[in-house]
Amino acid sequence: MNEKKDTMIKDAIILCVITLVLGAVLAGVYALTKDTIDGKQIEANNEACAAVVADGDKVNDADAEAAKKAEDFLKKHDLSNQEVKDEESSLIKHVEISEVHPTGNGGYVFLATAKKGYGGNIGFALGVDSAGAVTGISITSQAETAGLGANCMDTAWQDSFKGKVLPSNPADNMYNKNGATDSQVQALSGATVTSKGITNAVKGILFFADTVRGAE
Repeated sequence: MNEKKDTMIKDAIILCVITLVLGAVLAGVYALTKDTIDGKQIEANNEACAAVVADGDKVNDADAEAAKKAEDFLKKHDLSNQEVKDEESSLIKHVEISEVHPTGNGGYVFLATAKKGYGGNIGFALGVDSAGAVTGISITSQAETAGLGANCMDTAWQDSFKGKVLPSNPADNMYNKNGATDSQVQALSGATVTSKGITNAVKGILFFADTVRGAE
């Protein structure tokens, strides 16, 4: 009995040692690769920002105060731009803005995440000019269904956002299954959830951008 107990204790100690060694190895690998991964992400974000502004415009450094104001705004407004007290029905459930970059021509570039994609979060950069029109969108990360929602990566679909403005009725969607309009893009075929997730996120950003322009 004692021999069996000793064996169990030894096995437990060995497992603990193995776990500690593996944990140390993983921590070391993370430490060695973190800077490289972060650097690649920063590079990808910079490229996305540059891709969504009008020709000749310049993307300036991120404005931390504007990002905080964006977060506060999204928590207090819904998809119809009405003020809400309950965060559960607010825009923050649909979009998160991580960085706000003013541009040389008076517009903004937003690094953001659409939180209602079919496969989860969808990262993107969005350019908005001084008049409130979209200058471009660049999807930076997504896990949507191949051949359906993943078609949000198609250049043609992303280009269809250029020039779009907020709907005259704030409650209207910014996607349309039956064709594009001045404030709507054509929904991706077979991917309504992806289309809705991205366009709701874009609409939330445009609502915020509209308040920024009004305060200037």
